[in-house]
Amino acid sequence: MSARVVLPLLLLAACENDWRTDMWYQPAVQPFEAPARPPPADSVPLGAPPVLADRDEAAGLRDPVPRASGSVANGAAIFGERCLCCHGPKGRGDGPVSKVFPQATDLTSSTVRARTDGYLFGTITFGGRAMPPYPEGLTREERWDVVNFVRTLQAGGAP
Repeated sequence: MSARVVLPLLLLAACENDWRTDMWYQPAVQPFEAPARPPPADSVPLGAPPVLADRDEAAGLRDPVPRASGSVANGAAIFGERCLCCHGPKGRGDGPVSKVFPQATDLTSSTVRARTDGYLFGTITFGGRAMPPYPEGLTREERWDVVNFVRTLQAGGAP
């Protein structure tokens, strides 16, 4: 064998095989291990609802769900499942839980009537003084249905 063939073979034999596996040993972040990246500054996702920080920010929202009988009926069903225990059947804050814990807000009071639909939506989303938040338990449309039902209660509509 000539030196032209032997020298490269000796050089290759002296190298380690780890150069082919570099990608195997690099640090890797598994899915959901790291926090989500924030959206780029001043970006607006298409079709996404507004991002709200608290219920005061929601006060300017307008109710996108028409106050039709289907919406009010769905809101009544949700109210019966989730709200009646504190606010009572007519929304006056006289539910069974209000006898043990701080009394819930009277939804038919003039103070609550003066609030905007967006503020009521924000209260359902972010909670209140002793009220738990419901952003994950209810969809946006279901929360608006509850707002429509509360407005019906305030107008004297019976549950």
